[in-house]
Amino acid sequence: MNNVLDHHLIHEHPTSIFVGELPQTYAQVPAPVVVNLCGVYPPVQPPVRTVLSLPFADVPDVAYMPSRNQVERFLAAVHTHASSKATYWHCHAGINRSSFVVAAYLHLYRGMRISDAIETLRARRSRMVLCNNVFESSLREWYGGPDEQAFQQFSMEDYLAEMRRHRELTRVREKEIGKK
Repeated sequence: MNNVLDHHLIHEHPTSIFVGELPQTYAQVPAPVVVNLCGVYPPVQPPVRTVLSLPFADVPDVAYMPSRNQVERFLAAVHTHASSKATYWHCHAGINRSSFVVAAYLHLYRGMRISDAIETLRARRSRMVLCNNVFESSLREWYGGPDEQAFQQFSMEDYLAEMRRHRELTRVREKEIGKK
């Protein structure tokens, strides 16, 4: 069983925002508040966390994603916690759904331009953040200025290469932990 939680610190002020994969247990999570965007829950074990959930599918079809109003209402609820406590945002891999919602949060509540929020997530989490082009397009349409509308779309070949690299890095981390 892999006990290494793949996650990254995305933003620190005024509280920490971590983005990562679905944890095996909440005990692995580095924050007291969990924002779940996939609707899959690990077994509840102490320590118990506050868990807020907006499950939606990671598919390239706008019909299956939450509306702007749903996202903003959810983020207002999350902000009641995230304004004073560290948060851990996840979907399955911590790449698309969680990054989609975190980018909107960084824009709405931390004052970042949407393009800067997206780039921050890519720089700190993975270059594959928002490889679901529907999510990035929606964020730029909802929150971006005229200069933020165009973007480089990801290809499946890029995605598969990144996933292979990610798996190899995880294996190396596990070996290093096993040696300690």
